Amino acid sequence: MKIRYFVIKGKSELSSIYVRFWDSNRIDQKSRTGLTVKFSEWSETKEQVKISVSTPQKDFINSKLRNLENYLLEEYNIDYNTQQNINSVWLKEKIKKFFGRADKDELYKIYFTDWVKKFIDDSPQRLYKGNPISPRTIQHHTTAKNKLINYERHSRKRLRFQDINLEFYRDFLFYCRNFEKLNDNTFGTQIAILKTWCKNIEIEGLSISQEYKHSEFRVLTSLTKDVYLTEKEINAVCCYDFSYSERLDNVRDNFIFGLRTGLRISDFLKLEKFNFIGDFIEIITQKTAHPVVIPMHQQIKAILEKRKGNLPAQISDQKFNEYVKEVCKVVGFTEMIEGAKMVNKKEEKGFFPDEAILSKNKNRKETGRYPKYELITSHTCRRSFASNLYGKLPNMTIMAITGHKTETQFLKYIKITPRENAEKLKEHWENENNS
Repeated sequence: MKIRYFVIKGKSELSSIYVRFWDSNRIDQKSRTGLTVKFSEWSETKEQVKISVSTPQKDFINSKLRNLENYLLEEYNIDYNTQQNINSVWLKEKIKKFFGRADKDELYKIYFTDWVKKFIDDSPQRLYKGNPISPRTIQHHTTAKNKLINYERHSRKRLRFQDINLEFYRDFLFYCRNFEKLNDNTFGTQIAILKTWCKNIEIEGLSISQEYKHSEFRVLTSLTKDVYLTEKEINAVCCYDFSYSERLDNVRDNFIFGLRTGLRISDFLKLEKFNFIGDFIEIITQKTAHPVVIPMHQQIKAILEKRKGNLPAQISDQKFNEYVKEVCKVVGFTEMIEGAKMVNKKEEKGFFPDEAILSKNKNRKETGRYPKYELITSHTCRRSFASNLYGKLPNMTIMAITGHKTETQFLKYIKITPRENAEKLKEHWENENNS
């Protein structure tokens, strides 16, 4: 294998530096390197910029030529000895890859957000563990992509693969906290998705900074104060007479379906009659394609009997989360408690330092003391289901219904307070003394 650098004198003061690569009869190609030099400053014998000249870029050019030579030799050894196709544009493509260049339709091979856009666009055709990528997952990735684009606008920098390093991580964290006003859990979600992208980029054989694997480049989490309803509170919701309002009665019934099945809102609001088989509810969950069989709770049976076998009318997620707060307020969940809720910061002047780069969604989670009903959402259903059954059934039995893959993940979901655990221990000891 031989490599030679040379220039060709033309009409212009600057001459392109060419490289010729050949190996017996297997390959003999030449191509521009993309580097230029004054013809008078080129050393034909040493095949580099003359050391004696005062050209500021001589060290840069000569270093690049040496590194390119090593790179081409290594790439050819790998490709030739692994039966790769060494075609007529092999040398040209390797030079482009070495310098991080790309044609307009191949920018995704160089720029991070261009790759992400293509990755998301291709998602409907990809599979994950044999199943199509869910629309919800694609939406999460799209949200993370938009945050990254906002960051690029803010930093006035177009991210390349090698830029996804610890310096980027720290700067992106500062940006998300101080400009997007995201909490650490939301930022952690962005980083988890970003690390998934990096792994896929690496699988594709593209050169990505390995610092994304560093322990400091981590998914941040913070403790949340999510609420759940006790059995007593659920029974109060179920028994309340909403006959005066068809709207609230319908929302209450849907709420009970969620509380007594542990399903996500994307599932319990989409239940159909064919999901009810004997005394069981059978469904393939939308998010995870996980088959679930749930015995029907007496309160669900009572609702179906009240409705003569018909299910509550389906409504949108947004309307459910709005109306369920009204239901809980009417029932009387008005005590002030610590928690966090989504607050629209659109009208709060000065909250976002840079209005020009923000997405349309200006809801941000805010921690404080609120009436309990204001903190109730569709997610309260799953947390209540898991928390109320915790300690009464084996964890694996509950997880088979909630769909949690690990016990660690499941235990983070449980929202029983230290006080409630203490009350359970107190009750246990009292039962022992009375027996």
